[in-house]
Amino acid sequence: MLEYELVGDGARPPWWRTLLFAVPIGLLGIVSVVFSPLGSAMSGKDPDGATVLGAMFALLLAVAAPAALFWRHRYPFVLTIAAAVVPLVVPIGNLLAFAFLAALIGRRRGPAVWATTALVAATSTWVVVADALAQPRQASVIKTILGPTGDASDPLAHVNVSAWAVATVAVLGLGLAIGTGFLVRLRRQNMQAVGEVEVEREASGRLGDEAARRQERERIAREVHDAMGHRLSLLNLHAGALELNAGDDPRLQQSASLVRQSAGEAMDDLRGLLHVLREPLGEDPPVIPLSRLTEVVRDSFGAGQVVSSSIFVSEPDRADPQLSRAVYRIVQEVLTNARKHAPGQPVELVVDGGPASGILIEARNRYVGGAAGPPGTARGLKGIAERAELLGGHLRYGLDQDGTVFRVRVELPWREAVSG
Repeated sequence: MLEYELVGDGARPPWWRTLLFAVPIGLLGIVSVVFSPLGSAMSGKDPDGATVLGAMFALLLAVAAPAALFWRHRYPFVLTIAAAVVPLVVPIGNLLAFAFLAALIGRRRGPAVWATTALVAATSTWVVVADALAQPRQASVIKTILGPTGDASDPLAHVNVSAWAVATVAVLGLGLAIGTGFLVRLRRQNMQAVGEVEVEREASGRLGDEAARRQERERIAREVHDAMGHRLSLLNLHAGALELNAGDDPRLQQSASLVRQSAGEAMDDLRGLLHVLREPLGEDPPVIPLSRLTEVVRDSFGAGQVVSSSIFVSEPDRADPQLSRAVYRIVQEVLTNARKHAPGQPVELVVDGGPASGILIEARNRYVGGAAGPPGTARGLKGIAERAELLGGHLRYGLDQDGTVFRVRVELPWREAVSG
């Protein structure tokens, strides 16, 4: 089977452009039927029934056949071959076959296209020669147009045209079809090339933007490391010294130990954030399992926060690392917000769920009107909302029990860890 390949992106022209081609092709098809042996016999005296039926069928086909141009891109080879063979039997002319051939060459290339072109060339040559040999004048389109002018007054006169005129008509029609097809193909290839250049330009622009963002992330990472890293190191150092000098005061020793431990964990978190800034597409941060939720609550107890907690997550090892990390950070942020905005007030914390129901995080604390945390504390709830939305969950918060209790409720769908 002969092969071919498509040219261009497969975009279709508008319907009105096809209609502009179909109408004149149909009209010229009618002219071909009228100036043919069948049309000449039809215009004679007392044509028989077969001649009338044949002429009516040919006229109907000449009018209807150009409508197939709307499907020339879907069935290019079938329609081109049919348009090339039908004029051998029905005198509708070669123009429709040339139109199909031009569309075929414009959108496809390969051995199959050239084989179809050879078929169209052979049948069109046959049709042109047969038309040139037909008698009388009115039975031939070529003789009607190119015949000797002296006999133009007698349509039934037998005239001849030169072989050069016949060859010129055959070559000109086929050449126009092939040339038009190549022009269409060249235009489509140019449009495709322009599209590829635009894609490459956009990709280059994105790479440039990413390089600029990477440089900015590097700069931010250096500034954060120099500023926060130094302060956390000093905090860790002084907390260690305070722990050694606490003497017999167990509470002071415990608080100093907690400060030193928290400073160390903050340094670990800072290193993880700097790694994300420097390598945003690199390895994921360390996995925080759901079983470590109790550590968050225990740290809050050590910091003097009164927390009444109920934590139960069934099959926590099955949770996706992103879900585990989000639950851990949300609980941490909820307790931090409560400590900032309602210092000294007890917090009720509930974390419940599992693979069947998802994860529910709910926190309540007595609302202290007018309490204000440090600047930017509103970012805490925004951060919780963003984490929940990224996982397909949602956040609700507000005052409850006649405005005396502030409640935060986060619902997260379960995400199963990928095995292997």
